[in-house]
Amino acid sequence: MSATEFLLWIASLTLLWCYLRIKHHQTLRSAAELRDPPGWTGKTIDVTLLKPRIEDVRRNYIAAHPPVQGVCFHRVLIELARRAVAQLAYFHGRDARMHLR
Repeated sequence: MSATEFLLWIASLTLLWCYLRIKHHQTLRSAAELRDPPGWTGKTIDVTLLKPRIEDVRRNYIAAHPPVQGVCFHRVLIELARRAVAQLAYFHGRDARMHLR
């Protein structure tokens, strides 16, 4: 190993060590900021809108659910599922119109 190669090797190790040291310092500093955020003030939420809804759920859990979607909604879901399955490789050679009503 020549002197030039040795110096390049030492220089690259030094640069790597400096880079890792800087990154370690940044990690420690950001972890310290997470533990003690500077000047953070909490915000309150307005629970006056939530209280009646929570009371409805406590009184009658089933009635507090949103209404079920109609039959048309389910037909659309079934149609989407049919189209998705029809695009699978197994069904590519078959005539899709043969199975439609």
